[in-house]
Amino acid sequence: MRSFPQKISLMFTLIAIIVLPLLGGYIAWGDLPPEFSILATTEISRPSFNLTVFIVLSLMFISIFSFLLFPHYFGFTKVTAKKNMQIKNQTSLPFWFWLGAFTSFSCWLIMWGQFSVLGFALHYTFVPLWWGFILFLDGILFKRNQGVSFISKHPKTLIITAITSMFGWYYFEYLNFFVLQNWYYPDLDLIASPFTYVWSALTFSTIWPSLFIWYNLLKTMPTFAHKYRSGPVIDLSLKSKVFIGVIGALICITTSIWYDLFFWMVWLGPLMVVSAILSLLKIWTPFSPIKTGDWGPCILIGIGTLFNSLFWEMWNFWSSPNNPNYWKYNLPYVQEFLVFEMPILGFSGYIFFGSVCWVMFILLGKIFNFSTDIELVKYQR
Repeated sequence: MRSFPQKISLMFTLIAIIVLPLLGGYIAWGDLPPEFSILATTEISRPSFNLTVFIVLSLMFISIFSFLLFPHYFGFTKVTAKKNMQIKNQTSLPFWFWLGAFTSFSCWLIMWGQFSVLGFALHYTFVPLWWGFILFLDGILFKRNQGVSFISKHPKTLIITAITSMFGWYYFEYLNFFVLQNWYYPDLDLIASPFTYVWSALTFSTIWPSLFIWYNLLKTMPTFAHKYRSGPVIDLSLKSKVFIGVIGALICITTSIWYDLFFWMVWLGPLMVVSAILSLLKIWTPFSPIKTGDWGPCILIGIGTLFNSLFWEMWNFWSSPNNPNYWKYNLPYVQEFLVFEMPILGFSGYIFFGSVCWVMFILLGKIFNFSTDIELVKYQR
């Protein structure tokens, strides 16, 4: 149970990350952002492709992926052959793995096949496709983790992650308006309002569960599990944590003011604010282990999110015009070189998005008193 002053601090943090973009928006427009609503459905005019901006952001993109691929060049100890030994596992795949595989593949086939004979049923494939995929992933985790997975041992946690995922993603939809809609849903009117928003919430319920399963799956793979565990030790001082929180707050504001320039920082401000406050309150975050040189949690959640994004973007592709949850991107300066619907540079944002989801989950858990422990896997040695 949190102490009362700590609980107040956490609630204030939640309010702050909602209000700060509003403050920036008021400075920019003197009102709410253009086309402000619950979910973005229209494309707003943005600056066209700019080669200079693309090159600068590409260098950042290359730097991030170089760090992930070759951490030993950035002060990390190289993984030894011993730690790369295969896991001996006699556990069989559970029934929900097969159920999830069948459900996900069937819905994928239906969604891309656009079978007109199914009529309005075509509009309702995205949610079962993704929950089928979650069952599929959890089944793999069950096998690789000696029978321990969310469904087998922690179903309550899985349900809680799904519920918080609904509200969490609606918060990100809210932020999306302050950068003039980096993404939008052109086919949302396929389902009549207000059920549109109920169905969208069910769609959003799949985000955090899938990411947290991916994180645990990567921990069952020795190469990933140990690749980032022995890195540079960074133990931030109190002043440094306060500084990070202040910079994060300024980013939340300035992203709304100079939205075309800072559209790519939409996740960064809330991540910095929430992480800094949690750290100041001595609450664990995926960045906490860095003070002992273990970068695993914050990096593995990013890599897991990146892997998951390939399925997000793949299944989204070709799902229009019968998928109300189909989305398109509208990014300033970099809206070229698409992989599915996503400009290639946009994939770098997924690496940070995973950490945002995790610290938001921790924040909500500490406010509403539910367990935020998603660590199901002991490191394989």
